[in-house]
Amino acid sequence: MNKRKKKSALGTFAVLGFLVYFAYTMVTQQSMINAKNKELASLQQKINSVKSENDELRKKKEMLDTDEYYEKVAREKLGMVKPGEKVFFDINK
Repeated sequence: MNKRKKKSALGTFAVLGFLVYFAYTMVTQQSMINAKNKELASLQQKINSVKSENDELRKKKEMLDTDEYYEKVAREKLGMVKPGEKVFFDINK
């Protein structure tokens, strides 16, 4: 009977050791998964930011080839006016 108790204790110890190892592995894997999920969320946010910036730049690029853009630049940067147009300056600014 002494041998059975030793085998039973050894088996119980082996099962207990396996359960502890399994629990440790599960906890470390879950922490790694959580870290990767945070990284994924951060990268998704960066992707969305870059996509919106890309859309804005695409719109600006399309606007550069329009007559309205050339007129805006001529008026604001070069101070040009259309023939017969009167320009008023706000002296309070």
